[in-house]
Amino acid sequence: MSSTQPPARAPRDPTEAYRAERARLLAAFGENLRAARERRSLSQEALAEVVNVHRTHLGALELGQREPGLAMLLILAHGLRVSPGALLEDLAVPVERKAPTHSKGGR
Repeated sequence: MSSTQPPARAPRDPTEAYRAERARLLAAFGENLRAARERRSLSQEALAEVVNVHRTHLGALELGQREPGLAMLLILAHGLRVSPGALLEDLAVPVERKAPTHSKGGR
């Protein structure tokens, strides 16, 4: 018996590829957020208080389980005293796009 892992399967459809890439981006953002928080020697609780969000929301952002909006990105950067770009550092530009939805009767 071989102890090697089977090769990772390729995404079956564009939606799956989009979701996989989105998950990688959110995880990378979360790592940047956690690193910035730790450089400031702040606990999740302390940063959550500074930026006025619940600690579990902050934890979900750090774990890549939630996606920050633009306002939250700016609030987090301000609370950490870093540029918003510092939280986005080394994030790859997304290649996959979500399939557009078409409305019936559109103009």
